[in-house]
Amino acid sequence: MDNVQDIMRKSLFILFLVYCTFCAISYGEEIPTNERPMYGNIPMTDEEKKCNENFINEAIQKAGSREAAAQSAIKLAWQYFYNNDPRTAMKRFNQAWLLDPNNAEVFYGFGILTSLQGKADEAISLYKKALELNPNHPMALANLARSYRDKAYALYCKKELEYPDDEVKRILGEALALYEKASQAATTGSDLRLTDLDSDLRYIYYQWAVALEFNGEYAKAWEKIKLSRKHGGEKLIEPGFIEELSHFMPEPKD
Repeated sequence: MDNVQDIMRKSLFILFLVYCTFCAISYGEEIPTNERPMYGNIPMTDEEKKCNENFINEAIQKAGSREAAAQSAIKLAWQYFYNNDPRTAMKRFNQAWLLDPNNAEVFYGFGILTSLQGKADEAISLYKKALELNPNHPMALANLARSYRDKAYALYCKKELEYPDDEVKRILGEALALYEKASQAATTGSDLRLTDLDSDLRYIYYQWAVALEFNGEYAKAWEKIKLSRKHGGEKLIEPGFIEELSHFMPEPKD
């Protein structure tokens, strides 16, 4: 009975984490074209093409170069994102895409915002596109890993499993490998996201710990919690997760 209760408690907690990850923004039934990645990949009218051409020319003239204009649009997009305005953030990322359609940071931004819309599979595709353009983008790696982790748990729930089966473990294994790569790829070159190395690492290590806990690797999960804290993750780490992890394995003493 205690073992069953443990599984139920663990399931409820991870379900809460999944809910937080994919808590969809209330957009209504129809999302405007300029609030979809790459304007929804819908063919543009001649009027829209002319409008975009004027925007590109004005942005380049103001910034001094096309690259500088794109970076300015990306920074502005992240500012709106961190100010809890994802709709405007998507519009700015679309403008950045017009200026630089092969920018990894743009597709990473598309992925983050699409995941908030509850479109997990589309977000995964966008993270993968970002990684095609920059295989060492640490946060694209980390959020692709998180998407796989959540996909593994969704499958775990759908199958009504007591323990992860081989298919769930395979997907979870992909997530764990990506977290490993994300931690190695993390650099200080995250200025476009208005973050720094510590911000990236505290997130990567915490999310990695959650995946390890789901995989039953409690000692390794504690190691990653320690690393997250080292980079300032104390406020990021959910107390409920620490309580849950402590239930399966008390925090090791240094």
